[in-house]
Amino acid sequence: MNLPPTVRSNAAAGLTTAASAGRLELQVCAACNAVQYPPREACHVCLGTELQWRSQEGGGELLAVTRIRVSHNAYFKERLPWPVALVRLDCGPTVMAHLHVDCPPPPARVRVQARVDVSGGGVLIAFPAEGAPDISRDLRLVELTRRQSAL
Repeated sequence: MNLPPTVRSNAAAGLTTAASAGRLELQVCAACNAVQYPPREACHVCLGTELQWRSQEGGGELLAVTRIRVSHNAYFKERLPWPVALVRLDCGPTVMAHLHVDCPPPPARVRVQARVDVSGGGVLIAFPAEGAPDISRDLRLVELTRRQSAL
């Protein structure tokens, strides 16, 4: 079975660890309190290197939606087109997230959650802001986040 990309930076390990525990955590700079995404080795504002992983609410504004139509990764190539979104989180950064089928078109409020994909890495998924997130309504995302032991 093909898997999503498995190569992730060392800085991204914190996202995966938090996602494994069901939390959305992003790096926060100890020097200037900037919240950043994607994970990096240094703060994007002040270049400080003391970055802590802190829980975030995940609420944000859905800015844009697109469908990936070309991929060199075999997992996604078999499943194109694949919807993704840009979400400006209330805590500051703009993230790219997999888009749940029930999300309204932009502009709209959404809630971003971190999950672990089948390759074992943390991924971000945008869900509708209202109601409890129901991943089972989107079979692509169910397959993407299915535990490897269940395969």
